[in-house]
Amino acid sequence: MSRNTRLLSDEDRKIIIEEYWSRLSDNVNIIYINSRKDSCQYCSIIKQLYEELSNESDKLEVEEYYFEDNIEYFKQKYNVKTAPAVILQGVNKGKIKFYGIPSGMEFPSFIETIVRISRGETDLPRSIEKEVRKIDKYVNIQIFVTSSCPYCPKMVSTTYMFAMLNENIDSEAWESIEFSDITAKYSVSAVPKIIINEEVSWEGLVPPEYLLHNLYVALYPEKVEEKTFYRGPVEKI
Repeated sequence: MSRNTRLLSDEDRKIIIEEYWSRLSDNVNIIYINSRKDSCQYCSIIKQLYEELSNESDKLEVEEYYFEDNIEYFKQKYNVKTAPAVILQGVNKGKIKFYGIPSGMEFPSFIETIVRISRGETDLPRSIEKEVRKIDKYVNIQIFVTSSCPYCPKMVSTTYMFAMLNENIDSEAWESIEFSDITAKYSVSAVPKIIINEEVSWEGLVPPEYLLHNLYVALYPEKVEEKTFYRGPVEKI
């Protein structure tokens, strides 16, 4: 695709400005970790997408880096495992990342996440927010998705809202088709697939209570019986 060809149509831009960017409050940094590998099929398109989104609001800024230039730095600072990836930084306390291109059904949810971390708002129940803020151990939540999955955006949004509330939560979504080696490593056969600290996993859209329960299974197994967030099956890896 030519760099002179816009990804967002005039109608797309109008919707984004009026329905999303009009609600931005604090500034948001879109930190794009690019790749120098020739095999990165969507890297230039992803860069263009973030540039077009940021051009529509003075509250958005894109920072671009190359993963291969300082791999250890990106791993230590952001826990970025590969590229292309994006880190969203607003008023969120934890880490919010997306690997690959947030396209298809993921796109509206992605830009709504930008609005949320600009405003510092979630739509989680107050009781869940209170418990999420109490988590005092590092936790990594991986969620594997595809652009055509109708259930994935809601699950991604839930994990991102958890990360908004607590600096110990590191939430990352993976576009499964773009990272076949990673999806094979975790035996991803259906999406959304969620993996917590590489210890607890399941497939499918679940309510926030289920996610919170499984965070306790991974982090505080000795306290699980004391809590009654949710009672459901947990698949061990």
